[in-house]
Amino acid sequence: MLFSSARPLNDVSQVKSEIKKIIARQKRGSKDDLSAFQGEIDELVSALAEFYPEWKKLPAVFRVTRVKNNANIAAVYKENLLLPDVKHDLELVLKMLNHMRKGKGLPEVKVPLFVQPDEITLAQKEGKSDVAPGEIISQMAVVFQKGAVMWIGFVFGRDYVLLQGR
Repeated sequence: MLFSSARPLNDVSQVKSEIKKIIARQKRGSKDDLSAFQGEIDELVSALAEFYPEWKKLPAVFRVTRVKNNANIAAVYKENLLLPDVKHDLELVLKMLNHMRKGKGLPEVKVPLFVQPDEITLAQKEGKSDVAPGEIISQMAVVFQKGAVMWIGFVFGRDYVLLQGR
């Protein structure tokens, strides 16, 4: 399935609202029911503090990861990845993310949509982040296509869920 064009989101509050709408569509008791993780989801969504204008024009993946450091304090690692300007389905997004990993000298992974510990380590070594590697508490990945939220993914512990937007 190719992503369709939708009404473009114009600011961070619209993005947060769209994320909440997608989550609210999940039926209680279903395998995609995230109500037990609402507090953690709120933490992840609140980390989305900036709207990137590229989201309106280009395919992108915005990733937020909460990491517990040695002092048991949660730090937030954020990353905005721009993809080539073509229509992407989820499979192509995953292939592109693994291609980007290989370009950084990192091995391919099964679910590159989510931040891997080696990416946090590399970002810290390159001076792109001050977040130290540690235990990953939770994650959120938002896939944008031409200003619309196409997919949202969450990780809680070792479990993950992908929710389709449009």
